Amino acid sequence: MALVIGVLALLVSSAFIAVACGWRGIDVWVWDWAPLVVRQRTRYGTPWRSLTSMRVQFGIIGLMLLGAGLHFLAR
Repeated sequence: MALVIGVLALLVSSAFIAVACGWRGIDVWVWDWAPLVVRQRTRYGTPWRSLTSMRVQFGIIGLMLLGAGLHFLAR
């Protein structure tokens, strides 16, 4: 079970890190879709104040998930 959780955490972390790095414009795609998915919004219509703050948050969460995935795989 730990192997499955570790692999899933690594997959999700890679998606979050791709958004944080702006790989192929996926950060702008997430920014555009956020008002349709998230209810809590700022005056800009998204849950983030700027594209940079969104990318930083995705990067932090991606690194945390990467660490968790590696932890579960190393058990």
